[in-house]
Amino acid sequence: MLLLPATICMIYLYVLRPSLAHIRGPSPASFFLGSTLELYQEQAGETDFRWQRRYGGIVRFKSILGEDQLLITDAKALRHILGAPDLYPFQPERRVMSGFINGKGIAWACGDAHKRQKRIILPAFGAPHSETFLKASKTSAERLCAKWMDVISETNDERAVVDMYKWLSRATLDVLGQAAFGVYFGCLDDPNHILVRSYQNMINVEIPTRMTERGLEHSKDKRCMLVKGMRSTVVSVAKELVRKRRDAYAEGSMGEHEDVDGENKDALGLLVKEYMKDENEEEILAQVRTLLIGGHETTMHTLEWALLELAKKPSVQARMRKEVRQAGATVRGRDGLWRVTDLEGMAYTVAVVKEVLRCHCTLPHVYRVAVRDDVVPLAKPIRTGVAVATEIRIPEGTRIVGSIAGYNRNPDVWGDDADKFKPDRWTSMSDDEKEAVTVGVYANLLTFLGGPRACIGWRLACIFLIEIISRFEVSLSEKATRIRKEACGVVAPTVEGEVEKGVQLPLVISVVQQ
Repeated sequence: MLLLPATICMIYLYVLRPSLAHIRGPSPASFFLGSTLELYQEQAGETDFRWQRRYGGIVRFKSILGEDQLLITDAKALRHILGAPDLYPFQPERRVMSGFINGKGIAWACGDAHKRQKRIILPAFGAPHSETFLKASKTSAERLCAKWMDVISETNDERAVVDMYKWLSRATLDVLGQAAFGVYFGCLDDPNHILVRSYQNMINVEIPTRMTERGLEHSKDKRCMLVKGMRSTVVSVAKELVRKRRDAYAEGSMGEHEDVDGENKDALGLLVKEYMKDENEEEILAQVRTLLIGGHETTMHTLEWALLELAKKPSVQARMRKEVRQAGATVRGRDGLWRVTDLEGMAYTVAVVKEVLRCHCTLPHVYRVAVRDDVVPLAKPIRTGVAVATEIRIPEGTRIVGSIAGYNRNPDVWGDDADKFKPDRWTSMSDDEKEAVTVGVYANLLTFLGGPRACIGWRLACIFLIEIISRFEVSLSEKATRIRKEACGVVAPTVEGEVEKGVQLPLVISVVQQ
């Protein structure tokens, strides 16, 4: 009896499905798995880059049981698809997985629910609140540097190998605690903090995709159990944060959590005030989980890749250090407080961060599905058999993998040297390049897809890099010459030959003269 549904599925896939056969792509490596192992189990982005070079910005590949899917890196096609969320919503199984990890918050919501949740939370990441994030970031970065000075003081040669992942994970959790929730977690002081242990236990876990919500919740799969354990810890922390804030509102003792006009200074205050109206505890806990998990990981891994690139390129590091110190002297001579305008004024440092975001996106793919037939325009024509197409017809039901990694390395957007880490591309961009087809809302990058994390993420990275590079010389350890880009939900560094040890980025730090 079990063979009947499978047989019907096979008949649909191979006989009734709409055809995408005219679009070029790789031959499948497996009848049952297609090219999915090649796409998802190699180092993050490598397959995308290879397919893009060979087939162009639209690539057809075989998924499970021979289903045709599209990998897209073309700028105009991505802008069209990502700009039409009602026509191209999340793939259902990916949405189920997001809800399983983060809850039914802004990363899960669609349509009107997403618009409503975005309206509530977006003000916490706007310009009026950016100074709160900068202050929390500087405090945490200073604490981090002080810890590293203690580590170096215990060595004989005034240099030490530190695992950037372990330190930056703890430091960025502290930033989120202070800036988004108005509390000091103390993760830098306590490597065994409950949040630290929880994240380290699940970081290299890739949970099954094509499972229902019920299936994930009741699964005894080890990966699902690890995620559920992490989720339970974060929910417990979130409930305590919400309870304390509600009590503070009830007692009229907000104090440090409000500005002089009585407005909330952090995301938690906005959420609690809004959701106290309808007592929607599930949604507020989901938003806190999303901020803790998503905000923490994107910032942390951006910093890791930035420090690795600087360690590889001493000349870039030295040039950046010179600019950072000059800006720091100006800030100290004024009032000692870093502002957004100070960061934006450091042209080369901002260029370095933008280039890190381009070359090392924290999320390699975004997943969509067409709910009806559509015609998608292309920035660059593709060859389909003997014809050349300037647009493609996408049939209803087509699953789409938007390649963030591939777009950020697309030579049609970034030039023939798109594969090179080159900060100067941002300071010497021509007017024609600036007026090219834009996709991402920040610097034409798809790294954060857009939204608040794009703005906040680069600012947090800037502040940490300012503190670290002004005090330390960062260089490669032996293991750092064997770093892999591991796709484990996010793109994280592992060491070739030690992947089973999970995420790590060991770099050498030494004190530089002030």
